[in-house]
Amino acid sequence: MEIIDNKKAGFIEVWMTNEEQAEYDRAELTRLLISNTNNKKCRVVFFLSGKEELYPNVEKLLLMNLGCK
Repeated sequence: MEIIDNKKAGFIEVWMTNEEQAEYDRAELTRLLISNTNNKKCRVVFFLSGKEELYPNVEKLLLMNLGCK
C-alpha cells in the first residue's frame, strides 16, 4: 500500500493491491487518515488494482484514443 499525503491540496491518495483490498477495511482506514488531519474537508481517494491484466487494457485504451480501432 502506498499513501501519498496531499492534504494541502485537500486529499490523501491510497494505492492498494488486490491483496491489500481484501486485508484492510477502507472505511476504517479512511477514518484513521482523516483523524490525523486538521482539514475537515480533506478527502481520501482510493486507487484499487483491477482483476484484469494491465498491459493489454492500456494498449486497447491507447488504440481507442488514437482512433486506431
